[in-house]
Amino acid sequence: MREKTGGRTKGTPNKTTKEIKGIIQTVVEEQLETIEKDLKQLEPKDRLNVLLKLVEYVLPKQREQKIDFNSLTDTEIDELINRITDESKRQN
Repeated sequence: MREKTGGRTKGTPNKTTKEIKGIIQTVVEEQLETIEKDLKQLEPKDRLNVLLKLVEYVLPKQREQKIDFNSLTDTEIDELINRITDESKRQN
């Protein structure tokens, strides 16, 4: 494998990509009122689908967490249930 020569240094953003993202951001910001009106005109199911697609660009995807309950002790299961219950109470 040859050593990289020339071009962008590692970690330097692509200038064209940065410019395009800026243009898209500007267009979206200028159209926010129209986008909101359009969303309100959609059926609830369609509106939810659009919002779910948009959320992917704002929030990081959560990885599924699997727990093998068979490998946990009764004490660990009790602690897990208590943590979930406490978290649920705090959110409500």
